[in-house]
Amino acid sequence: MKTTFKIIITALVMSLSVFTFAQETEDSNNSQTEFKHSISMCPAAVAFGIYSVNYEYLHNQKHGFVARFDYEAIPKTYTDARIESSGYSFILNYRYHFNKQMNSYFVGAYGRYRQFDGKGKINDTSFDFTMPDVSYGINAGKKWAWKSGFTLTFALGYGFSNEDWSSNPNTNEVNDMVRDFRDDYDFVDPFYGEFSIGYSF
Repeated sequence: MKTTFKIIITALVMSLSVFTFAQETEDSNNSQTEFKHSISMCPAAVAFGIYSVNYEYLHNQKHGFVARFDYEAIPKTYTDARIESSGYSFILNYRYHFNKQMNSYFVGAYGRYRQFDGKGKINDTSFDFTMPDVSYGINAGKKWAWKSGFTLTFALGYGFSNEDWSSNPNTNEVNDMVRDFRDDYDFVDPFYGEFSIGYSF
């Protein structure tokens, strides 16, 4: 599922980048509103059970400081244990806007704390687990900000990830199940993707 989501994000970035030239041509003939704030969410992610909201503050027209929160509802279909699980993450992101405005290409760096909690049952043994993950890396993208305030943002990034888990009971059988669940769902992944729609002001 996550691999499919990554493919969709990448395809959207590539296909919608054709708007860039037309947008920049229009902006060259019109004064650009100096937006300092932007709030957005990712509509495509909802189809995958991921709910995401972003806030960006633009300092001195070029330094973007972004805070993002994700909540993830995970299907029970990844292992025979029918694990019930969900996750959340907090992301802090710095962006350098080349055009000195919201409507700009940007590069940046991000840090993410993510945690998944779950419970299941295997061979009449009930168990639960917690799986924290810390990721950090770099990213790049494009933000379109129309004079009306309507905003589109596309970004891709990658880096490093450091994860662990604790299970109760802590047995080989339970840990094998949690490991299979992690591998099938692609938890250990420092991939960063954003396709968001929102409003700048």
